[in-house]
Amino acid sequence: MNPNYEQMSFTELRAYVIENREDIEALRFLMSKRDPNSPKYPTPLTEADMQAQMEIIRRKLNGEL
Repeated sequence: MNPNYEQMSFTELRAYVIENREDIEALRFLMSKRDPNSPKYPTPLTEADMQAQMEIIRRKLNGEL
């Protein structure tokens, strides 16, 4: 029996999905709750693209963005 995803907070649902990666229904529900205004990043196709995205992530983690 799956838990009630609607009753979980975003943080609880995210933690559940991390612990239960095989639960595709929970992952779909989590993805439906994401902020539609959040930035979207293309899939890196080259090593240079990957490095650019890693730099963006580093800057976000350091509070620079």
